[in-house]
Amino acid sequence: MKTLKIVSRKSPLARIQAFLVAKKISESFPDIEIEHIFKSTLGDEDLNTPLNKMPDIGVFTNDIRNDLLSKYADIAVHSWKDLPVELEEGTEIVGTIERADMRDMIFLKKDSMLKKDLVVLSSSPRREKNLSSFLPFALPFEANISFKDVRGNIHTRLKKLLAGKEDALVIAKAAIDRFIENKGDEFKEEKEELFEIVESLNWMILPISQNPCAAAQGALAIEGRQNDEIIKKIIATISNENDFSAVESERRILKSYGGGCHQKIGVSNELIKGGNILTVKGETEEGKEISVRSFTTNTNKDYFSSVNEENFFPKNIEEQKFFSREPISEASAYIRTIENKGIYVSRSNALSEGNLIDESNIIWTSGIDTWKSLAKKGYWVNGSSDSLGENNSPEESPFREVDWLKISHADNLEDSKELLVTYKLRPLEISSRLKDCEYFYWMSASSFKLVTRQFPEILNRNHACGLGKTLDIIQAEVPDTYAFLSYESWKEEISKKIK
Repeated sequence: MKTLKIVSRKSPLARIQAFLVAKKISESFPDIEIEHIFKSTLGDEDLNTPLNKMPDIGVFTNDIRNDLLSKYADIAVHSWKDLPVELEEGTEIVGTIERADMRDMIFLKKDSMLKKDLVVLSSSPRREKNLSSFLPFALPFEANISFKDVRGNIHTRLKKLLAGKEDALVIAKAAIDRFIENKGDEFKEEKEELFEIVESLNWMILPISQNPCAAAQGALAIEGRQNDEIIKKIIATISNENDFSAVESERRILKSYGGGCHQKIGVSNELIKGGNILTVKGETEEGKEISVRSFTTNTNKDYFSSVNEENFFPKNIEEQKFFSREPISEASAYIRTIENKGIYVSRSNALSEGNLIDESNIIWTSGIDTWKSLAKKGYWVNGSSDSLGENNSPEESPFREVDWLKISHADNLEDSKELLVTYKLRPLEISSRLKDCEYFYWMSASSFKLVTRQFPEILNRNHACGLGKTLDIIQAEVPDTYAFLSYESWKEEISKKIK
């Protein structure tokens, strides 16, 4: 094949996405000349009708698909979430490149902070449903949340936010990232404009556990004709099969609930070290609430083969309390001097009070409970590792590089970051019941180290913990340590076994 024609929408983001696919093809097939075709679709031309009022999600893709069927183009590149759950005969998705971040972001005007009534721009029933329950505890002030439809490309929507009376806007993070990461000169002005706009806004990266993405969000679909074996072989060379399978599973799940983009349902399949996490959250067309979050490990071990009512530890959170915490009084004064850093907070009680962290800093939490607690103290939280550990859900700022500090205790074992020590751990008496148990769940590596030093005989028993650095540290001593999403999910599996 000498020339390969790629068709896509003509918006700046769609063109960047088409260029990403073209780059992958050119790297593997330098002799193939790439030709781009950019065009408007019905969805691009009708900017008045709200997306959730349009009759078919294919309004962004059907016009492009017709170019494949007529052989005017060889492949089409789409934002995969724009495609109908069921494609018509004649074409198929033949591959995808590496998926971008699947999460959403929300931008809030700085002068809307502390408003009692917030209007959020979004045309997604999914976002409206899930953010209605998340934002009230994620924001550092009490507010009534309402939603209003918005249309247009990324820059158009951001400008509508700045020019209008509304307070906030939700956007797929992948769209922001692709502009920022684009190295070409063609969209240099758009990139600079994006940075200028967000300077006047506060931002959050919304956690998947609370706001799972639209099925296939962040992924690019490469569509080809069903009978074009040459194209299939070319795209198979560049396709990321793990991401392809993950996206297909999301679309199958959404289809099982009977709908596409008009559904109030988010479906995310996160591929992480050691397995994958499925999150489904929202409401069906019949009004049934859905909330599923499960971790499927790559390990086939029957972890709970001999568990009973007495041989697991801890039976409750209090029983896992191995330390008291002693605040370091001078830490608060030092924190107030820190500017333009990333502050990672692993426990809410690591900050004894509000108004310690300057607004120039980015705040990231280890999990949602810590986020809730900090928001109550008046802190604007930018994002969370969602209890997956920093390896699986890294802290980040899309708009600038930052140096990160981790607020923790002096004996922290779990991180290579610079530590900002705000408290000391004082060991408590260890329950003698522990040494007779066979199954253990550890909340921290410090707890594991403390207990196994006193009772080394338990090292050859069954251990589990959450995902992240704690797992890495414990597995260094007990390689077959099992991972769970949380202590609660570990207890739930035990309950199933001993019924």
